[in-house]
Amino acid sequence: MLRLLLVCLWFCAALGSSSAQAAKPVLVVGIGFSDQVNMSRKGSNYHLDVLLCYRLFTELGYQVKFIVAPYAKLTQLLQQRQIDVATRQSGQLQSNLYYSPVYLQVHNLVFARQNFSGTIKTIQDLKAYPLVGFQNASYVLGQEFAKVSREAPSYREVFDHIQAVQLLLKGRTELLVLNKKTFYRRLAELQQPTSLVRSFDVLPQVEYRLAFSAPKLQQKVEPLLQKYLQQGAISDIEQQALKAPEQVEKLLRRQR
Repeated sequence: MLRLLLVCLWFCAALGSSSAQAAKPVLVVGIGFSDQVNMSRKGSNYHLDVLLCYRLFTELGYQVKFIVAPYAKLTQLLQQRQIDVATRQSGQLQSNLYYSPVYLQVHNLVFARQNFSGTIKTIQDLKAYPLVGFQNASYVLGQEFAKVSREAPSYREVFDHIQAVQLLLKGRTELLVLNKKTFYRRLAELQQPTSLVRSFDVLPQVEYRLAFSAPKLQQKVEPLLQKYLQQGAISDIEQQALKAPEQVEKLLRRQR
């Protein structure tokens, strides 16, 4: 209880500091948005990115301005210099951009209903079934998954994780690819038991980095981000974001 109170006090201080930051250089940060239709009151993936970037860049002396866009568009916005930083960049690194160390690893699973009769031992086995993935999955999960997604009887990517889970539960897809933690949080929000589903662990872990438009900015950020990683601060920030998603939303709106 005390820890949650401290988190709330920190958010209040952050929200009240906007006027004091007016003279600081502005840094435009692109945040990938998910769960557009049914934003989770339990916290969504992008809440970690918002809170991490706000803390990281304000500590470095910047005033943060957030731009919200689908994950797939962030790289394009960065290359066009419409933003200075993009969150959750994965896959092949672009030669004209500059990257942080990995700040987050995500464990994705393949989910099926409990009565699913197939066997999934490799990524190749997925191509025999209708398949739903999270936004940008065909890119971030690598070339093998991208090829399989093109060969499957049907494949689509869904912004809204609640909708994605419902598609599986209602039998509108055979298989669903989603972050393990996210899937079970959404299943709980839908008040559905875990006994309804089974999972297969055949996908590679996804590693996420921050991407920068300028090398000097990347060089300035890296030592502090390394410090966060060494101290385990990313996990703490993730837990705080999950405990107070409404406060993160207020912070995001104030800085847009």
